[in-house]
Amino acid sequence: ALAGAELAIVTPIPGTTRDRIAGSIQVEGVPLHVVDTAGLRPDEQAADEVERIGIGRSWEAIADADAVLFVHDLSRAGEPAHEAADGAIRARLPAAVPCVDVHNKADAAPERAAALPLGEVAISARTGDGIETLRRRLLSVVGWQVVPEGMFIARERHQQALRAASGHVDEARRLALQGDAALELLAEELRLAHEALGAITGEFGAEDLLGAIFSRFCIGK
Repeated sequence: ALAGAELAIVTPIPGTTRDRIAGSIQVEGVPLHVVDTAGLRPDEQAADEVERIGIGRSWEAIADADAVLFVHDLSRAGEPAHEAADGAIRARLPAAVPCVDVHNKADAAPERAAALPLGEVAISARTGDGIETLRRRLLSVVGWQVVPEGMFIARERHQQALRAASGHVDEARRLALQGDAALELLAEELRLAHEALGAITGEFGAEDLLGAIFSRFCIGK
């Protein structure tokens, strides 16, 4: 439903998805790489070795993800066995990875969908209801915000890199006032500033900066 195309075989039979299915989607022009995985359940409940391997790969994908969509089945909400299985999965999710609770099959259980806690998303993959809400929630959880003027990008690591670059530029400006005596330190601060910016853009590396410096200055060892 997120991709807008049939990328996987979907049936009511558990264990249909065996391997990770990856694809790219765009939300408000923002590219997101999404991975659909085999459904998670205890190894002893897996139909065969292939499904067990698929479940293992699911956990690997979760560990590498920037965010996790934890999909629940609203039509089975309240069933003790289902709730216990969901609880066991949640206990294994990495604490450092943001998790969005997504409750599917809202068309089959509209009353339960309406009673969900604030912050949890109800969708129907069959009808498409709630998909747009989920897409916007995805943007939010990975650090993008929609403002009236357009898209505002503010991932935390970008903010940290910009703060670091600003600090190095300020220090370089101070060292520049000391003249030739601080050229080496000035060059190092500029290198660190460009390195911080490169963490965002990836367009300018340390070797590029050193080449530019050595082409114009003679710096002693």
